Order: sequence, then C-alpha cells, then structure tokens
Amino acid sequence: MQQLNGPAIREPLFVDYVRLFTAAAIWGATFLCNEIALADFSPVAITAYRIIFAAAFLWMFCLWRGQTIAFDRRTCLLLAAIGVLNSVVPFTLIGWGQLSIDSSTTGILLASSPFATLLISHFMTQDDRFAWNKLVGLLLGFAGVCVLLGTGLQSGGGTFTGMLAVVLAGCCYSLASVLIRRLGSMPSLALAAGTLFAAALVMLPILLWLDPPWQQGYGANTISALVFLAIGPTAIGYVLRAQIVKHNGAVFMSNVGYLIPLFAVTWGWLILSNQPTATMLVALGLILIGIAVGQNRFTALFKRA
Repeated sequence: MQQLNGPAIREPLFVDYVRLFTAAAIWGATFLCNEIALADFSPVAITAYRIIFAAAFLWMFCLWRGQTIAFDRRTCLLLAAIGVLNSVVPFTLIGWGQLSIDSSTTGILLASSPFATLLISHFMTQDDRFAWNKLVGLLLGFAGVCVLLGTGLQSGGGTFTGMLAVVLAGCCYSLASVLIRRLGSMPSLALAAGTLFAAALVMLPILLWLDPPWQQGYGANTISALVFLAIGPTAIGYVLRAQIVKHNGAVFMSNVGYLIPLFAVTWGWLILSNQPTATMLVALGLILIGIAVGQNRFTALFKRA
C-alpha cells in the first residue's frame, strides 16, 4: 500500500512552510489577474491559455534540466487523471458556478475542501490518516476564512447548483492531491509538466472550437495578466503543490485553501490600497493557530518545555 502512496511523508520543516505560504501568495494574486484578463479573454480562453502556456514553459524547463518522464501505462493514466482533476474540471466548475454565486461565497465553499481532503486521504493513504488534531485545525482555519469573508457571505448567496459546482471543484483538488503521491518517485518539476501537458491536450481543441486565437483581440495589460497566470499560479504553483504533497501529504497541502483568501486581501491592500482591518488580523490568527494545531505544533512545543 505504501508503494502506491509513494514515499512516506515527514513532519513539516521550515522550508515546507515557506513552500506553503509561497503557493498561497501566488494563488492569492489569481483573483486580481483574472479580473484584468477578463477584459479581453473569456473564462474558457483564460483557462486554456494558462494551462497551455504553463505546460510549454515547464516542458522547456524540464528539457533544460535534463528531466524526463517514463511514459509507461500507469504513469500516463495518473498524469492524465491528475491533469484533469487539478485544472480542467475545477477551473470549468468554478467558472460555471460563479455565474450564479459571488466571489465571497465561492471563497468560503472552496475553503471547505480540506475536509474532503482529510476524508479522501484517510481511505487512500496509510500515513496521512484522520486525527482529531487535524480536524480541529481544519475547523479553526475554516473559521478564519469565514471571519475574513463574513461580510461578503452575508450579502452573497446564490443557487444550489452553483454552490454544488464549487464544492465539487474543491473535491477535485483534494483527489488530485492524493493521486500526486502515487507518483512520489517522479521529480516534482516533471510531474507538474506532465499533468499540465495532459490538461493542455484536453483544453487545446476546446480553445480552437470556442475561442479561436485568430479571432482574439487583446491589450498589453491583459496579456501580462495572462502570462503571470500561466507562469505563477499554474506552472510554479503546481510544482510547489507537487513538492508539498510528496513531502508532507495532502492534508497539510489543504491548509493553502485557508491562506489564499488572506493573501487575496493582502494583495488588494498592497496594490489597490485597500486598508487592512481588525477582521483581517483576527482571521490571520485563527488560520495560523489552525495550522499549528493541525500539525501538533503546540504539543511539540510543550514536549520541548
């Protein structure tokens, strides 16, 4: 069973927390860049271009580093499954869901995905199982997101089908994170490149059918936003995801869902001059305490004392 799961996970080190917060910071900027890119590109086109550009970027980087992928049947099937579950399906479901629900509600629904990760990981792995401290940590982190987005939730809402689509998107991310461990022996860079290449094969015909590039108009700002989405949240972000999941497991990786809304607010403060509030600080405290409880950091501290 452990061979199927990949190498055993370890207790998070300082570098693992740096990876987690870096991934959250990159993904937190996605909202701003999406808003800019939507001025010229449709949601389907944004999804397709960020996946295709990211796949090309990582493949060139793999060639430069001399990394290759063994294209046996099992590896190809896993790469295809991860690529579809990690990008194609959730990007589409979230875009469709946001036609009927607002961004605040979407953020809170996506923040519930760690609970799905905890459940899936418990039944599909041997060393990333359910524990009460993990559940308490997830609840504290989720409370932090609810505090952060509470105002938007009160004024938001939407249809049941739209909300269900976003929840299913979060479940796709959770399942993809667990499947990544099945390819634990593959370098993270090659793993991310392979999954994005599989997703690009799916999105390319859809792009050519719905939004042909030769009929597309664009400006410098939207192109810049699209390039950042491809290289930052997609290419670099997926390499970080692969590294974190392989070293620390899917449950630890799921904490990023609580940090993304916080960084989205932070970027709004730094770039759009939206001043931070006491609510933001309370949310930050709950999220950080939740991560610490989930990783037994308080227990370790008391043992040292």
